[in-house]
Amino acid sequence: MAEAWPRRGEPYVLVFTDPLCPFCQRLEAGLAGDDALKPYVRFAPVLGHEGSYEAWLFRLVHEGWSEDEARVWLERGAEEARASGVRLTPTTVVVDGGVSKKTLVGFTAYARWRKEVMDALAGR
Repeated sequence: MAEAWPRRGEPYVLVFTDPLCPFCQRLEAGLAGDDALKPYVRFAPVLGHEGSYEAWLFRLVHEGWSEDEARVWLERGAEEARASGVRLTPTTVVVDGGVSKKTLVGFTAYARWRKEVMDALAGR
């Protein structure tokens, strides 16, 4: 996932997310207040809902991207996400040493998700 954003070294937490997915929204709401975990997170754009492209574009422009660079990233990142085979959002992959240490498919509660991710990061 070379196009995942923001670019970070390993270990990192790759989150395949669709801004219009209600479970993704709940996950990202939890992440917004989690200063300990945010430095590890990278996002891969999934465009599973009608309007997801536009929602991603709005988000990136709001983050300070130019519209042109946001569109290029969305095209590349969405292609990588499609090629990965991810079908359900959010899907989270903890990566360290070029290896997937943990994969979480779906989302129920932030505390549980966070514990599983932090355990995988600690097990490095």
